[in-house]
Amino acid sequence: MSWFNKLQHIDSKILYLLLAVVVALPLVINFTMPVVVTPAARGAYDAIEKLPADKLAIVDVYWAAGTSAENKPQTEAIIRHLFMRNKKFAVLAFDVQGSQFTDEIANRIGKEYGKVYGVDWVDWGYRPVAVEPLVIQGMAKDVIGSIVTDINGTPLKQIPIMKNVRTIKDIGLVAEITPAETIKYWISLIHAPYRTPLILAATSIFGPEGFNMLDAGQVDGLLVGMRGAAEYEKLLGRSDFATRGTSALSSSHLLIILLIVAGNIGYISSRRRRSG
Repeated sequence: MSWFNKLQHIDSKILYLLLAVVVALPLVINFTMPVVVTPAARGAYDAIEKLPADKLAIVDVYWAAGTSAENKPQTEAIIRHLFMRNKKFAVLAFDVQGSQFTDEIANRIGKEYGKVYGVDWVDWGYRPVAVEPLVIQGMAKDVIGSIVTDINGTPLKQIPIMKNVRTIKDIGLVAEITPAETIKYWISLIHAPYRTPLILAATSIFGPEGFNMLDAGQVDGLLVGMRGAAEYEKLLGRSDFATRGTSALSSSHLLIILLIVAGNIGYISSRRRRSG
């Protein structure tokens, strides 16, 4: 069999082995492909940079285990940025799994930067999806009255970070991390009437819809999937899971393209040899 025919009949075991190798390498060794930061990701980064020191940010979590590959690194990057810049924030979850994951993330990263719970950040815990619009609307006039307690059941008025937080005027930014179109409540109930800055971190499936909100000025920045998290990591000067994961995806896509090209070269060359 000629080389041209062999290019069209590569054993599937070899193909799977090649794919496993190119996916594993970026995850195992310190190998990353270039990451280009888009204006959408830069907008999210800049929004946190501009967060006033006397205002609280809200990290709104709407994801669960099913989208953790994309939403978890986005959450980690945003929380890390807030800690790095000494920006105070509160975690608010509308998914019970996301609440648990994000509490672990904030505690772990907070320890890296020597942050103290209740002073530098607070976790408002989980609220059912059914009451989401009521909670968000109520926060506009009375944050403590709408949330009441933190994840541990401690009244918010007893937590130092909440001392000067009363209404939406004391909230400087909302970052929603979600796999769905849930940011509509923040847009209609908070951004539209009070102009509170919003940033959106979405999965790759929902991400393209976020560009309509970005273009309309309803959100200041947008992270799309794992790629968006990798862009954010680059802005933070880091190469964490998203950067390695994106490199693995890019390497696999490059391999598939090369195999398609090789197969087509073999096919065209074989036809020419037969016709000649």
